[in-house]
Amino acid sequence: MASHRRHGDLRLRGRAGRRNSVHVVMTGHPAIAALRAPGLRRYLAGQLPSVACSWAQVVALSWVVVERDPEALGWLVAWQFAPSLLLGPWFGTLADRHDRKRLLILAETGLGLVALGLVALGYAFAAGAGVLDLPVIYLLAAAWGVINALDTPARRALVPMLVPAEAAAGASALSGSVMLVGMTAGSALGAVLVTTVGVTATFAANAASFFGDALLLATIRVGPSPRIRRAGGQIRDGLRYVWRTPELRAPLLALGVVATLGFTVQVSVPIFVRVSLSGGPALVGAAFTAVTVGSLVGALVATARGEPGPHALTRVAGLMAAALVLTAASTSVPIALVGLAGVGVAWSLFIAFVLAVLQSCEPAMTGRVMSLFAVGLLGGTAAGAPLTATLIALTGPRTALAVSAVATVGAVLLGLALRRPRRMALW
Repeated sequence: MASHRRHGDLRLRGRAGRRNSVHVVMTGHPAIAALRAPGLRRYLAGQLPSVACSWAQVVALSWVVVERDPEALGWLVAWQFAPSLLLGPWFGTLADRHDRKRLLILAETGLGLVALGLVALGYAFAAGAGVLDLPVIYLLAAAWGVINALDTPARRALVPMLVPAEAAAGASALSGSVMLVGMTAGSALGAVLVTTVGVTATFAANAASFFGDALLLATIRVGPSPRIRRAGGQIRDGLRYVWRTPELRAPLLALGVVATLGFTVQVSVPIFVRVSLSGGPALVGAAFTAVTVGSLVGALVATARGEPGPHALTRVAGLMAAALVLTAASTSVPIALVGLAGVGVAWSLFIAFVLAVLQSCEPAMTGRVMSLFAVGLLGGTAAGAPLTATLIALTGPRTALAVSAVATVGAVLLGLALRRPRRMALW
């Protein structure tokens, strides 16, 4: 990479072979150096409220569904995230073919329109129109899921372009940390908003966050995206590339297992609080807040560590399994909250470390690799939600949490079995 300084700027050759200017001097910790890039700061400023309000909307929809049919909660989550499982690789190829910033602005605008649709439905229902029924909710949840399947790979592929190559890992860690904090904070925020201002206002806040994020993205200066020409078999090429690269294959498969059966708080926490702890909405909010605080701690630890050390994923998965067992065995609220905070810490570290590994992929494959990250994370959530709901109905929430712990340990064993060559110290 050719580079030289000019008036305090660092000039570098971007991944597309053209010269871009990033107003940052590369010194200190990678995450701190990444934050010196103004484009990344604007990106994170838009990402945090957008992700938080998105997950507040998830909670609001969950409340609406639970009031009508508690057993349908798992299917709501599946409708929201199944499109990532089905369409993720194709949308990842689009992110490699087209301008990633424009794709992301388009996706954020579309998600805002879906949220406005939910606002309209909420007002219609309040007026007595009676249209806020499950089929309509499922339809809008699926529309949100389709657009989000495009948003995720475009977003992940854009982040490394906002900073110099030396700071790409730090930028990825920061973005992943912000995403996790937003997800868990949004879950707690959703519980608060639903009980104070109602579901319609929650949907409106989400719409505003998406449009605000789109406007911020439009102000970011970024060089041209590295693109591939349209050709047949590009999705297959991406899958083959990941499968033949052990450093990418093992963590992605482990992510899929943990997201499907390990981190199931969206479904398990509300039912666990209601059934096992005899709590109401306030305690549900406190439980999600515990996960939020844990995720924030994990994000700070991941950012401070930078590159993951030896056996990082194995240790983090072990921590998550122990926290899940503690939560399942808890008979008091304080112990349950401590266990859930531990789950948040471990999940945040796990995602941050996986993202750090995926940044080692070839630039032309970034969109497709990140789409497979979305397949593992969101698609796993979609597949795991109805499974978790069914398991809870059959055995109860405590047993379901214990099964999640076993699945997390299984993910570690899977990673150990697939670590070829043996020098993959991450495991």
